[in-house]
Amino acid sequence: MNRSFELRTALARISLCSLLALPLTGCAKGGVEGVVPVTGKVTYNGAPVAGAAVSFISADRSAPATALTASDGTFTLRTVDTPGALPGNYVALVQKTELPAELTQEVSMEDAVAQAGKPVPAAKELLPAKYADATASPLKFEVKQSGENAFDLALTD
Repeated sequence: MNRSFELRTALARISLCSLLALPLTGCAKGGVEGVVPVTGKVTYNGAPVAGAAVSFISADRSAPATALTASDGTFTLRTVDTPGALPGNYVALVQKTELPAELTQEVSMEDAVAQAGKPVPAAKELLPAKYADATASPLKFEVKQSGENAFDLALTD
C-alpha cells in the first residue's frame, strides 16, 4: 500500500475514535445532571463512625452515590464528580476496614521479593457484614427531588 493512504487511514481512525469518545468525557463544568443534595450521619451503637465508606446503590442501576464519613460521622454524597445523588430508591452500604500494619508500611524491593508468594494478611472489617452487602443491608432510603434529603444511618450489632 502507499504510505499516504496508510497515514490518511490512521488519521481517520484517530478522528473517529475521538468523536466516539467525546460523549464519555463530558464537559469540565458539566457533571451529572439532576442530582440533589444528600447528607447524613453514620453511627455504630450510638457512636459516630469516622472514615467509613458510604455507598447509595440505586434500585434502577443508575450511578451510585458515595462518600467518606468525617470525624463526626457526617457525610455528603457525590455522584461521579458532582455533589448529590439522583432522586430514587437506594440501599445504603457502609464499610470501615482496618488494614494490618504490615500492609501500610513502606518496604524495600528486597523485602517485597522475600514476601512474594506468602499469604497477604487479611483486613479487619470494623462494622457488621450486613451493612456492606446490598442483599442484606436494612438501610433503604428514598432520595426525593425536593425537600431535605438527610439520612441517619444508625448501625447496630
